[in-house]
Amino acid sequence: MTRPLPVDVMIGGKTYRFAAPPDQVERLQAIAARVDAVLGDIKTNEPHADRDRQTILCCLTLMSDLADAERKLDDQVSAVTQFHRMLADRLQGLIPA
Repeated sequence: MTRPLPVDVMIGGKTYRFAAPPDQVERLQAIAARVDAVLGDIKTNEPHADRDRQTILCCLTLMSDLADAERKLDDQVSAVTQFHRMLADRLQGLIPA
């Protein structure tokens, strides 16, 4: 079993240490960078908001992005399913009875 590695990430000007499996280090760093970027945008746009409000706005923004991605994925799954049904129907029509 591979031991988790310590991973330092910076979010909102603070460093946080996490442990991650070696194959997940880059993913954790990328996710932390995304959180930091969203939080930075919020701090720029809402400079007078307190830290709690900025954190909540960051969470809401990221969850909105996730919901949009899930909706797009659902749309793609529906389109592929519909295509497969149409293809199956056409193939069925080619099979002699």
